[in-house]
Amino acid sequence: MVFLHSIFLFLVFVSMPRVARSWSSTSPNRMESLVRQYFEGVNQQDPEMIRRCFGETATIWDVCGINSSRRTVKAKDLVDRCMDFVTAHPDCVVKFHYGPECGRTSGWVVAHWYETGTWTGESCGLVPTNEHMAVEGQTRFLVDETELKIKEFVVTRTYTDWEKTLLEKQQNDSQT
Repeated sequence: MVFLHSIFLFLVFVSMPRVARSWSSTSPNRMESLVRQYFEGVNQQDPEMIRRCFGETATIWDVCGINSSRRTVKAKDLVDRCMDFVTAHPDCVVKFHYGPECGRTSGWVVAHWYETGTWTGESCGLVPTNEHMAVEGQTRFLVDETELKIKEFVVTRTYTDWEKTLLEKQQNDSQT
């Protein structure tokens, strides 16, 4: 009886329709590798490596930011901001708690990351405080299946002292 039940389950399994991935032309491993390349570009402070991860633009939604709306920005601007950050934190290192891992039925790649370093570099006109940095976040990256580029990402994260000071400076500058 157990044998017949096992055969029945096997036949049910093999006859079930498969869920087609919308991004079936691109393997999840390649999409995960692209996201790893982005973070490795941060670790190596390599703007070209970071730039190659994006098309001409990308849509960002920083849900913890002051302005949590989605906005589409030029990839060059994303790279420039990233380089501003690593200039302020030249010893910055990104590691993972989890991922990057691609969803089973979508083009979203999730990474739960953390960064450590020290604010020792002058960047965006801000004088370094030599404060230690330990921040973390989770980012979902939507990878374009045909171009193998990050086209959208949603960030939930904590902020460094440098970022908080930069936001405060930008707010003060806009009021004068």
